[in-house]
Amino acid sequence: MKSLPLLPLCGAVPARILLGLCCALLSVGISTVSLAEIDWLPTPEQWADERALYQRAAAELDSGAGDRYQGMRDALTDYPLEVDLDFSVKLGQLHDMTVEEASLFMASAKGTPLASRFLVAYLRHKGQDRRWQSFLGVLDAAPAMPELQCYYYRAKLATGNREVAFQGAERLWDVGFSQDDACDPLFDRWITSRGLSDNVIWSRALKAFDAKNGHLIRYVKRFASVPLQRDLDKLAAVYRRPSRVEGDHHHGSARHADILVSGVVRLAQLSPARAYQTFRSLQEDAAFTELHVRTVTTAIVRHSLFAERSPAPPEWVDAQVAALRDDNLTLIWLRKAIGNGEWQAVLDGVEWLSSGLRGQDRWRYWSARSLDGLGERGTEMLWESLATARSFHGFMAADRLSLDYQLNAAMPATPLPAFSAPVRLGVGRAQELMVLGDWPEAKEQWRHTLNQMRQAERASLGEVALERGWPDLATDAANAGASWDRLDLRFPHSYWQIFQSVAEELQVDPYELLSLARRESGLYPRARSKVGARGLMQLMPATARSVAKARKEVYGGAGSLYDPSTNIALGATYYVNLLSRFEGNRVKALAAYNAGPSRVVRWTQKEMAVDQWVDSIPFGETREYVQAVLAYLVIYRARAERPASLLTASERETLY
Repeated sequence: MKSLPLLPLCGAVPARILLGLCCALLSVGISTVSLAEIDWLPTPEQWADERALYQRAAAELDSGAGDRYQGMRDALTDYPLEVDLDFSVKLGQLHDMTVEEASLFMASAKGTPLASRFLVAYLRHKGQDRRWQSFLGVLDAAPAMPELQCYYYRAKLATGNREVAFQGAERLWDVGFSQDDACDPLFDRWITSRGLSDNVIWSRALKAFDAKNGHLIRYVKRFASVPLQRDLDKLAAVYRRPSRVEGDHHHGSARHADILVSGVVRLAQLSPARAYQTFRSLQEDAAFTELHVRTVTTAIVRHSLFAERSPAPPEWVDAQVAALRDDNLTLIWLRKAIGNGEWQAVLDGVEWLSSGLRGQDRWRYWSARSLDGLGERGTEMLWESLATARSFHGFMAADRLSLDYQLNAAMPATPLPAFSAPVRLGVGRAQELMVLGDWPEAKEQWRHTLNQMRQAERASLGEVALERGWPDLATDAANAGASWDRLDLRFPHSYWQIFQSVAEELQVDPYELLSLARRESGLYPRARSKVGARGLMQLMPATARSVAKARKEVYGGAGSLYDPSTNIALGATYYVNLLSRFEGNRVKALAAYNAGPSRVVRWTQKEMAVDQWVDSIPFGETREYVQAVLAYLVIYRARAERPASLLTASERETLY
């Protein structure tokens, strides 16, 4: 895949667009890296012979690593996937492998995810074999995986460090879920040696309650003292029926207060109004701590803010949001105030936010907007400052003042740094994996390589990606390096001929489709979401099948959605259908593309201005999605020296 450039950003700059950077360096999709600067990375063509030999060696290895395989392996030198062959061989030698041999292989695999995968396999094998010295020999600290932590503390126990082992056992045991079976021997020794205190048992029971794990509450009862068993029975009863806490006015212990708090928090999920009344009643008798009160108050407020029926009294909710100063609650509260046009409330709520949030473009916008809504004067400086920002709200401010959009793009750094050997190995491995069609592994390798670099150097790897025609990897590099002003890396011009062709067929802006794909998949054609959406435009197979039928085309199955031509055509058709349904309104169509058209219909009450509607969309993902795609469209068009406007006149004037 190759990035296709648009016209360089030279010549006169149209009105509404302020670019202010050298046109040749920032032309869309064009890398400023010279081939000489990455002469350490052979092209795919230059590695053709080694690749063919690697594939033969891998096939031979599948049938057993005999003399023919070894001869092929010996002939492979300085080829980045030779470490994959060694990885496969070493996995078969774990039983007799020494610490020194394991360490040597991990050193050779440094710069690839194979090193950490091998470490996990080695530790699991040595742990299962109870070869504790070998297990500890490759570690400087406890591993991150709970299963391997269990082996680690068993190793510490077996080698005489009981205190560390038992401290680790307590941390692993005191959770709201069941741990891996590898922990059982550690827990047995710890419990036999030290016994379980009622405090630890109670702590785990409360975590199990919060995690909705009633079975675990019953399980820990077997370790409890008789008095604690009675309290655990009460906790389990409230877990099954949280309304049992209503009317519970007898004075009790600290554990009794914990039970009441757990019950009221659960009750708040069902009816915030009942939870509010119950807690007010209970406070007269129960010995609640400040933490108890904050926990319950936060739960009741949160569920009240989302509740369509039976919320706690609005005045009380407002007062608690103001008092708690919890950013998550304040943000939910603010979205409602924005939707209702309660401008003084919006100003108040912005002041309750932490300073970091308060300084975001979104809340600078709503501060100025609210002051205008209240008829206050002197907001011009607020708007002018915000209009210099490259964001949805910055572009909205620019529109309000009829100012040019500010892109604030950064220049590429030159020359490229001298990349370390592990980084070069990682880049080479990613390239070869892509050539061989193993996109997921290539993506993992690329991100692993970025994580091994200093943040300040990560964007430079994006320049290598652009030169090699890997636009999604260039975007990954900019994001990993927090290089938000490197628009050349963040907004590459991928699959442009396909986007143009489909856009011409459907009579839609190709930049609109490109912006949508950029947000959906980061321009990674093999992207797949947790719910099964696939490809550049992140289509669900059922949606794709329906659209293909409407286009009178044969649907090639879910696998076909990884083909850019197929995916763009079907995704664009679906988007254009949504545009038609919502009378050409891109704001609603984009929200529908993300959240579904029926939800957009439910959210639309025709009472709000467009800015209010977008910032009060109930789903955070959809809210950010709509704003991002519209902002990306401005950026893509502006960088191509095309007229750019965040919203159409109709979109601005429509009530939502």
